[in-house]
Amino acid sequence: MKKKFIKDKCVTCKQCMIECAVRHSTSMNLYEAFTETPKPRYRLQVSLRKDRPHMTVCQNCAKPKCRESCEYGAITKYEDGNVIIDTQKCVGCWACVEACPFGAITKETEMNFAFNCDDCKGFDTMACVEACKTDALVYAEK
Repeated sequence: MKKKFIKDKCVTCKQCMIECAVRHSTSMNLYEAFTETPKPRYRLQVSLRKDRPHMTVCQNCAKPKCRESCEYGAITKYEDGNVIIDTQKCVGCWACVEACPFGAITKETEMNFAFNCDDCKGFDTMACVEACKTDALVYAEK
C-alpha cells in the first residue's frame, strides 16, 4: 500500500505531520515525544502553494536521484517501491538533499544524517493516513 494525497480535501491542519513525528519518536507518545532529544521529526510536510494545500513527501522515484548521489550506500530502493535512507549509514554529506527534485529529504543536523518518508515501514498502518480526519490522505494500491 501507498498513500495518496487528495488536496481538495486537505484543510492543512497538519495533524498528519504531528502523528508522523510521534510515530518516529522514541516514546511514540504525543506528550513525551516533544521533550525528547533530538526532537522527533516529521517526514512529510503540508503547506500552502498558490493558496492550495500541497504535500511535500518522498515520491519513491523509479530511478531515485538521491540514491545515485549517495556515495555511502545509505539509500535503498526496496522491492515494494519504497526509497529509504538508512540513518546508520548516512554521514550527513547532504548530496541526497540537493539531488531530490521534490525537496522531500530532510537534514537532521543535530545528529548529522538525512531522512525521508519511509511509509511507516515496519508498522501495519501509516501514521499520517490514520491521523487524517478529512480523508485527504488515504491508502491506495501501488
